[in-house]
Amino acid sequence: MLLSVHATVGAVIGEQVHTPLIAFLLGFISHFILDIIPHGDEALIKAYRNNFKNRGMLYLIIFDITSTVLLLFLLFYSAKINFNNVVIWGIIGGILPDILVAINEITHKLFKRMHKIHYLTHDSLNKKLNWAMPLKFGLIVQLIIIYLLLK
Repeated sequence: MLLSVHATVGAVIGEQVHTPLIAFLLGFISHFILDIIPHGDEALIKAYRNNFKNRGMLYLIIFDITSTVLLLFLLFYSAKINFNNVVIWGIIGGILPDILVAINEITHKLFKRMHKIHYLTHDSLNKKLNWAMPLKFGLIVQLIIIYLLLK
């Protein structure tokens, strides 16, 4: 799932609760629940694991970070979501698992258990269905999720 989806869910959670710790924990848990939904990045992840310099994955990461920053800026600027401590902790909880996995991918040492847990949930439904969603369709699904959250 794109960081923009995890960040948006974390922000929405932060809007609904009143404690930074609860927002962080629910954002963190929501990350794994969302990643169960097939979202089309399986082929890129496989290519990335086989070739660290995979351009498709690099472009997706750049797009992901840029779109997340832009979306959050627009949400805060438009006052659709209030910029406050609780919302920020919800966002951090929502995106932290992907950050820890990225650190593991780079170091191959840190956060090994998080990496394993992340990919158990990330790949669980795809393996049961024996199907990989195309990236274009996955991006559409994720845009629909963001739309429904902010509607």
